[in-house]
Amino acid sequence: MPNYARVSILGSTVGGEVWSINPVFDPTGEFGGIDQADMDAATAAIDAITIPSSLLATISVSMSVTGCRLEVRDSGNDELQAISVHTKTTATPGTSAVGLPPQSAIVFSLRTNTPGGRGRGRVYWPSTSVTLTSAFRLNAPAPATLLNDFKTYMNAIDTALTGAFDGLPFDLAVRSRTAAATPHVTRIQLGNVIDTQRRRRDSLPESYVSVNMP
Repeated sequence: MPNYARVSILGSTVGGEVWSINPVFDPTGEFGGIDQADMDAATAAIDAITIPSSLLATISVSMSVTGCRLEVRDSGNDELQAISVHTKTTATPGTSAVGLPPQSAIVFSLRTNTPGGRGRGRVYWPSTSVTLTSAFRLNAPAPATLLNDFKTYMNAIDTALTGAFDGLPFDLAVRSRTAAATPHVTRIQLGNVIDTQRRRRDSLPESYVSVNMP
C-alpha cells in the first residue's frame, strides 16, 4: 500500500506545556521500502530549516520550537509504518514579548480540490505575541506576510522530505481517515481572527487567590 507522512513540529512553553503542529505530506509516488536512515535524515533536515521570522515573532520568547517527529503511515488504514524523532541541540525561541494566553493561535486553513469537510484541514500556529486592532482582528505581523512565510516553511519541509527519500516529491496534503484519502493542498488561507489551539493544560498550573464571603 502507498504511504503518507505526518510531520509534527514540536514545541514547549516556559510554563512546561508542550505544543505541536502536525501537517501531512503525501508523496507523488510510492515510498517502497522505508529505511530508518532515511527517516532520521528527514527529521534532521526538517529541524535544520530556518523558521521564517514572522512565524517566530508570533510565538513569543516564552515559547520555543524544540524538535520534530516524522511518522510514515499506511494510506489505507493509517497504520504506523515507521517513526523518527529529532530534538534540536538548542531550542529555537520566539522573538517577541508575551501578549496573549498560551493557547492563542492563528489558523492556516488548507483547501484541496476534494469537496466537503474531507478535503479541508487546519494548522494551528501558536500566536501569543500578535498585535490586534481595536476590533480584535489580527494586525501584526501582517496576515499576508504570515501566509507567505507559512507557505515557504511548508515548501521547505517538502524539499527536506524529497532530499531524504531519494528524490521522491511530496505535496502538503489533508488526511481524511473516514475516506482513507489524502488529497493534496491547492490553496492556503489565513483569517484575521485569533483562535484557540486545542490542547491540554495539565502542565500549566494556575495560582489562585481567594476571599471569604460574606
